[in-house]
Amino acid sequence: MRDLRFLQGIVTSAAIATTAAFGSFVAEVQAAVLYTLPIEPAAKATGVDVLRDRYRLDGTGVTIGFLSDSFATAETFDVFGNPDTYATNIGDGYLPSGINVLKDFNEPDATDEGRAIAQIIHAVAPGANLVFHTGVGGVDVLGQGIQALAAAGADIIVDDVGYNPQDIPGVPLNLIDFEPPDGPINQAINTVFNQGISYFTAAGNSPPDPFSIPIYGHANNPNALTIGAVYYGNAESYSNQAFGIVVEQGQLEPFSAEGNPDFLKPDVVAPDALPISFNLGGGSRTDINPGFFSFFGTSVAAPYAGAVAALLLQADPSATPTEIYDALRDTAVSPFPEFDSRFGFGLIQADKAIAALGVPKPKPETVPEPSTELGLLVFSALSVVFVLKRKQKETPISCLAHKN
Repeated sequence: MRDLRFLQGIVTSAAIATTAAFGSFVAEVQAAVLYTLPIEPAAKATGVDVLRDRYRLDGTGVTIGFLSDSFATAETFDVFGNPDTYATNIGDGYLPSGINVLKDFNEPDATDEGRAIAQIIHAVAPGANLVFHTGVGGVDVLGQGIQALAAAGADIIVDDVGYNPQDIPGVPLNLIDFEPPDGPINQAINTVFNQGISYFTAAGNSPPDPFSIPIYGHANNPNALTIGAVYYGNAESYSNQAFGIVVEQGQLEPFSAEGNPDFLKPDVVAPDALPISFNLGGGSRTDINPGFFSFFGTSVAAPYAGAVAALLLQADPSATPTEIYDALRDTAVSPFPEFDSRFGFGLIQADKAIAALGVPKPKPETVPEPSTELGLLVFSALSVVFVLKRKQKETPISCLAHKN
């Protein structure tokens, strides 16, 4: 049997060769083959499609560790109201089997945001190995989780966990996210960074009020890449009711946290409002990514950027965290001439970052001549897309209030 990635390449090439005949169906064939979730707007805006289609990168050989609340303990449902679990995610192709769960969180307020993060990572880097550890339970748990992921072989670590700023009076020490270099979280990040592990963290989400807290705690650590959020759902725009504005594709999310003047944070921004299979927290929208729920926040942007780093590391296994950070910062695109306290150095560009690492461009591939085998393969792929589109039309779509 041929290698799956080789088959994917054939389908993509065949689709290119038959563009005139099949028109808009071609893009949908490529999407159905290349992505486990419909993330095409985000992939195109960040150059991920180039790394996947031209460089044939999928994260193979790279291990990504991630920390959030829980992975497989919450009761969650898909758009049809059916139970949505890790097992169903494997069956539907949204997650791989064999994710290594070192420690989970099983309390009534668990949401399985870790599983949502895993779906985003898998959509961008489906070949990567995944390892999870909860970050809930105090800063010691998060710090221990970081080091446990490193011990489990993580090459890249992502978190979306935040505790209290250190200036709030009366907060127990184990719930304070100290400014770098203090505290167990920062100490753990520095340790794994010195071991050659890249660290990605969410910038945080700010509420629409005058008391918004700027980026704080371990998100200010210079040894971590801190990620803000830019809207790139499948709808061209959405109405953010909390802030009373309409947000267009490519626009900075109004809740993406602003940096502290003492630090150059966030470093960069990455897409959010991406599709996931289940109703995270019970109030996710279904009007932005038809047939899926939408995952908002810097909690989405951070794992997306971490998955991009996995593609870069696959292309250049010798790249250090500093080299990966610099490649992503130096090649990011921004509407501002200099660093911005909310946009950072700009939106990540995977295709430019891989060039900055010195990875040579792949040689142009010769488009194969149409053949009976190739024609059947393309026809089969189109048939799959047709079935998916038909099922999508049957999906009940409703507008829910935006929740950050």
